[in-house]
Amino acid sequence: MFLALKELKYTKTKFALIITVIFLISYLVYFLTSLATGLATSYTNAIEKWNSDQIILTVDANDNMMMSYMDQEDFDSVKTTGSKAKLGLFPAVINNPSSENNPDSRINVYFWGIENDSFIKPPELNDLTLTGNQVIVDEELKKEGYEIGDLFGVTGSTEQFEIIGFSKKSTYQTAPVIYMNLDTWQTYRYGANNKQDQFSGIVVRGQTDKLSSDLISYTTDDYIATLPGYTAQVLTFSVMIIFLIIITAFVLGIFIYVLTIQKTSMFGVMKAQGISNGYIGGSVIIQTFLLVAFGIILGLGLTLVTGALLADVIPFAVNVVFYFVITAAFFIFAFLGGLFSVSAVLKIDPLKAIGN
Repeated sequence: MFLALKELKYTKTKFALIITVIFLISYLVYFLTSLATGLATSYTNAIEKWNSDQIILTVDANDNMMMSYMDQEDFDSVKTTGSKAKLGLFPAVINNPSSENNPDSRINVYFWGIENDSFIKPPELNDLTLTGNQVIVDEELKKEGYEIGDLFGVTGSTEQFEIIGFSKKSTYQTAPVIYMNLDTWQTYRYGANNKQDQFSGIVVRGQTDKLSSDLISYTTDDYIATLPGYTAQVLTFSVMIIFLIIITAFVLGIFIYVLTIQKTSMFGVMKAQGISNGYIGGSVIIQTFLLVAFGIILGLGLTLVTGALLADVIPFAVNVVFYFVITAAFFIFAFLGGLFSVSAVLKIDPLKAIGN
């Protein structure tokens, strides 16, 4: 430990450069992980709030809830050990009626039709009752200047809706979710003169008995995997991060190995003085861990600062489990790189090293 700290203090510039490289690479990995997590959760934030076990659609919807058409008969046919809830889902483009049809005021959203006693309603807003054209909207709309009591219009409709509450992190496929009474949703989706007991899917907490041949059940995770672009995005970022960690391991191992070889003569003198291989090798390992620790702390710290500053601009999310896995991977690869360097130390011939 003493030797490792002494050398770090003596050659500050050289080790500062190495720490900088580790810091930049770790920052890149942590930041990309946070972006990937943020983007993935923006697809599923509203779904995760359900705490559901299954989602039931019609077979001919081809995994697309918006193409699923269900009615009360379908709902009654689903027998469950827990609870079930109707959900109407349809995309919309809202606009500010006071903006004189300014294109910049238009926002892509998803209308969710729910019943007032449904567990789908955001739990923090259970005391609100949705009636008529009253809606609960995701807090993302606050960034567009919307407040409680404001009205907004919908493209292709003359209806206006009143905001009575804001929900936290209620996004679906990256777009804000707008909760409304199921009857209101049905009128918007199918028109006032059409059959009014239709909806898109059934969300279930618990297990279900055998379904009719017209219906198909997905676990919540399986349904999330069917969302357009979700799986491809997660796999792309995962592969990218894994390769970054592997590349970091090679870079770190090369740095430590080069540093060790550069100190061949010094290690030779130490071995000639009777200092054991274990002490020298241990110093190399400790030095490696210190370099990685300094770089990782700086990288993680800057990632959290960046996320705090840009959270309103980019889909950034902290995932403690992923951070722990990445940190552990850095230290494991650093340890392996250190062992590779130690093997070089053990092969040093004191006489040849001193002679060089």
